[in-house]
Parts: sequence; C-alpha cells; structure tokens
Amino acid sequence: MSKKSAWAGAIVAAAGLTVGGIAVATAAEGPDGPPAAFAERHPGGPGPGKHGRPDKAALKDSTLVVGRVKSVETGKLVITKDDGGEVSLTTDGSTKLRGGDVAGLKADQRVTVRVKDGKALNVALAKAQARGTVKDVNGNNATLVQVDGLQTPLDLSSVTEKPKNGDLVAVTGTVSDGKTIKVDKLRQLPK
Repeated sequence: MSKKSAWAGAIVAAAGLTVGGIAVATAAEGPDGPPAAFAERHPGGPGPGKHGRPDKAALKDSTLVVGRVKSVETGKLVITKDDGGEVSLTTDGSTKLRGGDVAGLKADQRVTVRVKDGKALNVALAKAQARGTVKDVNGNNATLVQVDGLQTPLDLSSVTEKPKNGDLVAVTGTVSDGKTIKVDKLRQLPK
C-alpha cells in the first residue's frame, strides 16, 4: 500500500469516527437534552424538576453541609460540620430525607444536607464504604480489617448472608455511632 492511499484511508476513517461520534452523542441526548445518567444529582434524590431531575431554580444559590447530626427537633436540625463548626437549620414538611422522615434522624448520624437561606432542603445519610478481611464474627457483629490495618466494627443485622472469619469483602452502609458501619450491602471479593 502506498503512503498516499494510507493517508487517504486514515483521513476517511477519522472523518467517519467524527461523524459517527457526533451521531452517537446526538442520539444519546434525546429530544430534551442529556440523558438522566448525566443529570446533576443532589442529596435527597430527584426534586420536582422535569424527567426526575432536580428543580434547578430551587437549588440555585444553595450550599452543601457535610457533618454529623447534633440534634433534631420539630422545625430544627443542628449539624456539627466536618470542620468543627456548628450550623442550625430550619426544617418543614418540604424538607426531604432520602429513604425516610427527617424526624427519624438520630444524633451522630453522618449526613449531607443541601441548604438554602438557612433551610434544609434535602438531607441524605452519608454512605460508608470499606473493603477488607472479616474477623471476630459473632452473630450480627464483626470486625473489618482494612488494607491499611484500620479495624472497623460492623453491624451485620441487615445482611442475610453473613460472612465468615477470613472472608475478603466490600461493604456499604451508614455510620450511626461514629465508628460502626451498619452494613446494608456486602459483596464477597475473590481471594
């Protein structure tokens, strides 16, 4: 094959990929914009916006607070932020908690809160993730020894198939007391 025909083939292939790439991107977007998989996600789940997307007008000028619940009262949520500061937020019937009711929050639960003008819009329990080797299995309790040697207590009460000592696992859950992961998903990893 000559250099001239090789270059011609490369140019045609590049043009085809470019046109094909544009066609694929356009087809993936659909009539109303990008697909939901690429939509902006906020704690608390989708808002009242179009196609399950958050209402961007309601989220405009909002901020994110990450920390631990200090206290919950009717109409008030106090968070100890990760930086050590404390913030008192108002709540009402429109304040959403992913998977529950704001009144069900407990002290020391780790949360992410979308805030606007001092009001909690959306609250989500922060998910903890860890990988390691299980030891000291005792009913619904166990210890996870992570790769870095950190030992984390596990609450396995929500897991139907309990791991055994020595199992290598990946866990996902919530931290309610500041140290124990209440596991809601456990996946066995290959050894």
